Amino acid sequence: MRAGWRLGVTLSLFASVAGVLHFAPPVRGAVQPVSLYGLPTTLGAWTGADGAPEEALPSDPNEKVSVRRTYHSGNHLAWVSVALFVAQDDETRRASVNKIYPQRGVSLIQPLPLTVVLNGPSASPIALPAVVVHQGPQRLIVVYWHQIGNQVYGNEYRFRLALMRDIIFARRADALLVRIATSAYSQSEVADSLAALARLAPPLYAELARGVGR
Repeated sequence: MRAGWRLGVTLSLFASVAGVLHFAPPVRGAVQPVSLYGLPTTLGAWTGADGAPEEALPSDPNEKVSVRRTYHSGNHLAWVSVALFVAQDDETRRASVNKIYPQRGVSLIQPLPLTVVLNGPSASPIALPAVVVHQGPQRLIVVYWHQIGNQVYGNEYRFRLALMRDIIFARRADALLVRIATSAYSQSEVADSLAALARLAPPLYAELARGVGR
């Protein structure tokens, strides 16, 4: 008897959620694709030009638009990709976890600890995903995050949860995938290269938050 009552409540709950979604307004986008093209070629001490190598930051076929740049600061070089994904209420349009960094010709992928203060010195630090991708003699360092409006997610699970919440309640289904990469040819260069990417992340985030935040 009790099991039947629980089943009835569960079915009623699913029916209620389905009804709410059925009569809810359509999912829309909050980010104008053209806003990404306003990303400046100067970010703090970094200056850049259009283009970034596909073999370092592979494109995702589900991107609506993306901006790819190569930046320099002193002896450091960094590649940046900012990709907009829309209509992610359709699971087939979401960013792929296999397109964030190269997968082919890779002998080892090592996670790295990285904590960055993105939003001014008084803001709380956030842990960002970072990896070293070993490709023959070269090491590729990639730092990345997902961004909904001006909110940064360094954790894939929290990002997916926030995206689902946005789809259901705000009826918005777009997000950014932000990636920064550089190369190193020895283990001793990895820490210095990672520190350089950490210095580029705050001015990059500031420009994105200014352009697409809500």
